[in-house]
Amino acid sequence: MEFETIKLDKENHLARLTLNRPERRNALNRKMMEELTVAIEDVAADDDMRALILTGSGKAFCAGADIDIMPGGGDTKELGELGVEKLRRSFLFVTVKKIILGLQQMDKPTIAMLNGACVGAGFDLALACDLRTASEGAKFMCGFVKLGLFPGFGAAWLYPRTMGLGKAFELLFTGDMLSAKEAKEIGMVNKLAPPEELEATTLEMVKKIVNGPPVAIRLMKAQVYKGMGMDLSTALDEASVCESITLASKDHIIGVTALREKKAPSFIGD
Repeated sequence: MEFETIKLDKENHLARLTLNRPERRNALNRKMMEELTVAIEDVAADDDMRALILTGSGKAFCAGADIDIMPGGGDTKELGELGVEKLRRSFLFVTVKKIILGLQQMDKPTIAMLNGACVGAGFDLALACDLRTASEGAKFMCGFVKLGLFPGFGAAWLYPRTMGLGKAFELLFTGDMLSAKEAKEIGMVNKLAPPEELEATTLEMVKKIVNGPPVAIRLMKAQVYKGMGMDLSTALDEASVCESITLASKDHIIGVTALREKKAPSFIGD
């Protein structure tokens, strides 16, 4: 499928999804949101893909939602004239849910490669991914409070889980900017690199994931998220099932054989 506002590339088990409105700092408009849902569903359904990198073109990752889809700015007659009940069921929030859940619940690892400013809804896109790498010049801001808005792209759920309760409240309540350095210090960003080294740094980590055992990694992702809402006893019961699946897999035999032969394993995802 040809896209107008994003790019989707696939190679060597790795999908790369690029927000491609650099003239608007990759702000999310209606077309981009529609295309993102299609692209995310495409990658999720493609069994040949073992990981997804989400990034932006130009100098920014994503400046948030484009003003043209927000009530109070641009051509907003359609949304601005709706009441609360119709508004919450509008295209905006129905599509937001598909995008955020699509990234967070995809059964393969998702990595946000943050090449620049990451603001508002763009910040939420990054946090919906499992891992994040960032340029040293990247900056992060919630910003909704400055517009008199509640963050409708999942920030209230995503922030505490990626940066801790105190820092989450600080960013939500103040709308202050977070530097890439501090984002790394609080564990929100996994890897930090100079702009010219960001892609190489990201790929160094991602290649380890792509070359890993797909079944085991997918089970790990699912259980980490599920485990955040269950007690340890239940988690151990789930773990016994998951490890039994991998013990019976061909990839386990491949891994053990490679260890004995002191060579790199070549997992097949079976």
